[in-house]
Amino acid sequence: MRSRRRSNIYRQSGLAALFSALLGFAVVFAGVTLISLLMTKVDMDDKLLSVLTSGALCAGSFTGGLAAARRRRQNGLLMGLLCGLFMFGTIFLLSYLFAGAAGGMKGGSKLIMTLVCASLGGVIGVNTNGNIFHIR
Repeated sequence: MRSRRRSNIYRQSGLAALFSALLGFAVVFAGVTLISLLMTKVDMDDKLLSVLTSGALCAGSFTGGLAAARRRRQNGLLMGLLCGLFMFGTIFLLSYLFAGAAGGMKGGSKLIMTLVCASLGGVIGVNTNGNIFHIR
């Protein structure tokens, strides 16, 4: 009985992180879409573009961590880290498959940035009241 309950908790945590990461990816996609619309009107430097896309990634991972923690209502730091790790792994895999190169110093800094923002979202998500991002 105990192992069944424990496996159910792991399954719920994994599903909460997966669905919340999808919400985070939607936020990242919306941010990158807005940046691309802005790029059509204004000439941007590569450094500014990198900062803006990193900001979109931070906003998406924060939202994903927040949603994962709100769904589980416990272990916010762990849920945020799990969601951020899933998001970074997916982005890393897709960039490796499509661009042919993923990693280096930018990969390590983006990993840290994603995990910090997602875990911060998880901690805030557990400690807030109300129905913001409460997914059932």
